[in-house]
Amino acid sequence: MLGIYAFSAVLIGINWLIYIWAVNAGFIVEASLGYFLNPLISVLLGVLFLRERLRLWQWLSVGLAAAGISYLTWAHGSLPWISLTLAFTFALYGLVKKLAPLGSLHGLTLETAILLPAAMLYLSCVRAKAEAPSSIRGRFPISSWSARAP
Repeated sequence: MLGIYAFSAVLIGINWLIYIWAVNAGFIVEASLGYFLNPLISVLLGVLFLRERLRLWQWLSVGLAAAGISYLTWAHGSLPWISLTLAFTFALYGLVKKLAPLGSLHGLTLETAILLPAAMLYLSCVRAKAEAPSSIRGRFPISSWSARAP
């Protein structure tokens, strides 16, 4: 059971990391395109892995949405790797969560606990390099990371 949640934690961690990086680096259109593409990937995964069946009008709406996404991708002019990464990681995350045994609250709590050591290590490295935003620099030493307010 822990393996499926470790995999889902990695998927959502990659998704969050790419999204936050993309927005901060100015790739707003690519990040947005990823979340427009996500429902199409989710439907595809549902049809392939969960044996869901779409009716004619549903296929037509998926085709229309795919045509719109294809046009936006073509108009972008290059392979939108940010969009594809966001769409596939979040769609796979949704599929894994659908197959996971725990409910959403307990599952997300476990995933967050799995990601906590990596997040603390990242914040420690950022703080050590003094690249932290001025609003948090020096205010949260590692020894004081707890539930109490700063």
